[in-house]
Amino acid sequence: MKEDRIALILKPGALYCQKTFGSNVVNQGAALFQCEWNGGRFECGLFMGGLFRSGQFVGGTFLGGVFWGGAWLGGMWEGGFDRYGIYHPRGDSPPPL
Repeated sequence: MKEDRIALILKPGALYCQKTFGSNVVNQGAALFQCEWNGGRFECGLFMGGLFRSGQFVGGTFLGGVFWGGAWLGGMWEGGFDRYGIYHPRGDSPPPL
């Protein structure tokens, strides 16, 4: 992601519930509950109970959500579903598309 495209950086300590984020967002430590991630880069923080549609997950914790698309590059997988509705337990991140 190019620096000039970044419009919003989510900082540590911030909390978002039921929000939608686009491709111009970078998460650097915020907690997201039941949110939608549509592009962007998830570097650090918590993604819980939401829908990860696209983008890069490079760090942080994924818990109880749906990893619909995008690239899983790193982080802690604590359990969730892939795009086919298959549950993956802790440590078993979804396979690449």
